[in-house]
Amino acid sequence: MAGPEVRILPTTDGMVQAAAAFIVDLAAERVRQGLPFSIALSGGSTPRRLYETLASPPHASRLSWSQWEVFWGDERMVPPDHPDSNYRMARISFLDHVTIPSAHLHRMRGEIASQEAADEYEEELRRVLGAPIPAFDLILLGMGTDGHTASLFPATEALDQEERLVVANWVPALNAHRLTLTLPIINAARHILFLVSGRDKAEALRTVLGPNASGEAVPPAARVRPASGTLHWYLDPDAASLLAGSAVV
Repeated sequence: MAGPEVRILPTTDGMVQAAAAFIVDLAAERVRQGLPFSIALSGGSTPRRLYETLASPPHASRLSWSQWEVFWGDERMVPPDHPDSNYRMARISFLDHVTIPSAHLHRMRGEIASQEAADEYEEELRRVLGAPIPAFDLILLGMGTDGHTASLFPATEALDQEERLVVANWVPALNAHRLTLTLPIINAARHILFLVSGRDKAEALRTVLGPNASGEAVPPAARVRPASGTLHWYLDPDAASLLAGSAVV
């Protein structure tokens, strides 16, 4: 893997617009090649703004929605209409406003038993995307103040998973299971795009993007290192405020 691309945009809105343009170009290129576009969505407030942007002019009219295969990177153990559901957030902000066929929307079923849901989702990934370890065209990720990404939290068992693509990760800090993609499938992606905003993420981001970000003791986001794909970090100035030599681009 080449080094990550780190872009610090002038504002959070500028970051969202740049991310939307990146996704539009990537999806359009796949369609030109006669291929479907597979994407794993993220939860969170910044991705919600991205989804609203993609579903609005001018982007919405430029995209061949029928070619999209939409998955999720993680989910809470809640029904799809629950306020905490990542699926619900994406549906309200994005999916209800575009014409992606319902058969191409592959949600994690947080309303059933956690291990059953993880097993089912791994089977769905292999059915739709194929290969021993499917390669997403794009995985969208965020990062928490503790450096977690998807639902890969510090000091949780999912971080050591080498075989499974999806697990029901027990998170002691939350006293709950979370469904999440694991590092093997995340790092198999063709492109990974992190969106990080806010000064509360600055300290974790400095650790993740610092020169010594390796090994098991670092935040989970630092362990996202695609095997042959590209890794992109789009940041707003607040999130990037502690990075050495940071400059708006």
